[in-house]
Amino acid sequence: MNNKDRNPLSAYMIVSHIAFVVAMPLLLFIGGGTWLVDKMNWSESLKIVCVLLGIVVMAASLISYLRHLIAEYGSGDEKPVFKPSNKERDYYEN
Repeated sequence: MNNKDRNPLSAYMIVSHIAFVVAMPLLLFIGGGTWLVDKMNWSESLKIVCVLLGIVVMAASLISYLRHLIAEYGSGDEKPVFKPSNKERDYYEN
């Protein structure tokens, strides 16, 4: 375990990043989209599109950030490298 894993501020930083990744797409797409639909007098069905777009962008950014965290703070165990056997490429009968 290195010092980066033991730092308590590291945990707070990760939690604040996750909150930012979740909140910003929701605020921008859902809040801003519904406000824009009302302001421009567009069709009310566009509000549903804005809500769905906000949820999709939030989920995609959260998954991307969590994959980054797993890659950075993963278990550290080396995965065995798959080496194919030469017998699989041998087509001669003995």
